[in-house]
Amino acid sequence: MNRPSSSTLVILVLLSLALLGLRMFEFTLSGAGLHVDEAQYWLWSRNLQWGYFSKPPVLVALISASTALFGNSLLGVKALAMTCWILSAWVLGWLAYRISGMRTAIFAGGLFSATLVSGLLGLSVTTDAPLTLFWALCMLTLWEAAHSSGYRATLWWIACGLSLGVGVLSKYSALALGMSALWLLATAPATQRRRIFLGGLIASAVAVLVLLPHLFWNVANHWPTAHHTLEITVQETGSIVAQGAGGWRRVLASGLEFSLGQLLILGPSVWLVCFWLWRKQRAHDLLKSASGSLLQAAEPEVIQTRLWTPGTYALAFSYPILALGLVQALNSKALINWSVPMALGVCLWLACRASELEMSFTRLVWACVAGLVLSGFIATGGDIKQWVGLQTQPNQSKWDIWGRMRGWNESLQILQPALEPYHDVPWLTGDRSTLVQAAYSLRTLEPKIYAWNSDGGVHHHFEWKQPWPADATDPAVVWLNPGEPHPALLMRYPNARLLGEAKSGRIALQAWLLQKQKSQP
Repeated sequence: MNRPSSSTLVILVLLSLALLGLRMFEFTLSGAGLHVDEAQYWLWSRNLQWGYFSKPPVLVALISASTALFGNSLLGVKALAMTCWILSAWVLGWLAYRISGMRTAIFAGGLFSATLVSGLLGLSVTTDAPLTLFWALCMLTLWEAAHSSGYRATLWWIACGLSLGVGVLSKYSALALGMSALWLLATAPATQRRRIFLGGLIASAVAVLVLLPHLFWNVANHWPTAHHTLEITVQETGSIVAQGAGGWRRVLASGLEFSLGQLLILGPSVWLVCFWLWRKQRAHDLLKSASGSLLQAAEPEVIQTRLWTPGTYALAFSYPILALGLVQALNSKALINWSVPMALGVCLWLACRASELEMSFTRLVWACVAGLVLSGFIATGGDIKQWVGLQTQPNQSKWDIWGRMRGWNESLQILQPALEPYHDVPWLTGDRSTLVQAAYSLRTLEPKIYAWNSDGGVHHHFEWKQPWPADATDPAVVWLNPGEPHPALLMRYPNARLLGEAKSGRIALQAWLLQKQKSQP
């Protein structure tokens, strides 16, 4: 297999840097801030641990490294997460190169980079960023390990275990790779299964070692992450039967929504390549049928040196997680990002088919341009309803993917002058979104923010780790919330004074000074 030239690699590196710069520009142009989850991850990153209430630790550590390198600006928080998507395309391209050569590598990396999931999630800080990168690394290292021998194979199995372990520490969805591994073991040549099985045991042992600190943390904290994950993935078990016909309709609608969502997040780049490959295959089949045995005799014999066909290997990393996502969608509410890594297998499979059928690079370029243009339009278009001639009525949702990220910083900056004199006073809020957005937007004040919950329950990380204690003796607190102070809190702090109100878009906030006694004039 010919190695890529240095000039080719330089061009690909420059294209990758240009794509990263384009995505940073798109996010800046969008005018969005941080999503509540992104602000929460940033706040967690100020105190690194081996786990958190609802997430394993890798993304939080990634944000900590990103802000250490680039500062706490919006792009500083997002920089390394954005880079994960670029690196995922490179790893997928490396795997495609090892399977089928440089042409396939360019098709795979380019196609994945132009998917909607890469173009839109690539602008956000989500657990899907490191998950996708380490999923791709698992695909690569498993292929190399299975096709190597001796000491070299052992090293690749260890690398596969490291990738799997860090993948699970990124998002528990990486456990679906176990199903992919069983698929590949079952479809491997019978003479190679024992060797692959033993190698898989090495990888599994390494992965368990990587997971041990997180497991110990969960044990010490009574399994908060596992309980939260189970709550959102296995909720309302048995409710299908209880809800009768109406329940079944909702279940089917959720499954259909999830299935269509998977097609949506692949985007026009994948759709166009699928269409061109279908036409190419159809023309090839017609020619083969017309030529009969003469064409078959003219085809050179291919010596099979791979343990799996490219299609079998690629789809082994797509079908299992898609099946799990569909089951989850049928059991609860469908979220289209449950099966994001499936895009890697789909793009690898299409790249191999495009190379076999000799699809032109020109068509690849047009497909990639279509994907990048659409993702850029969605990212910077604001309320898409306006572009199609629809008017958004009051209290009606907009077609704006950044809608939940707008207004927080503006409202909090309006309140900052009123809050600044009280930055040493404990701040209380009954709203998780307000807590994390205030911590980020007003970080220069370094406020001490606590979660207030009148029922004493634990519904999120801050009610667990930063609750306002019932026996607190502070003479005054600041209440920062979308609404007025809770009556139970006013019983402890009866003297309340409104410091300010702010509204920006859908975000409305109030700041109050609550005191046990009136301040002296």
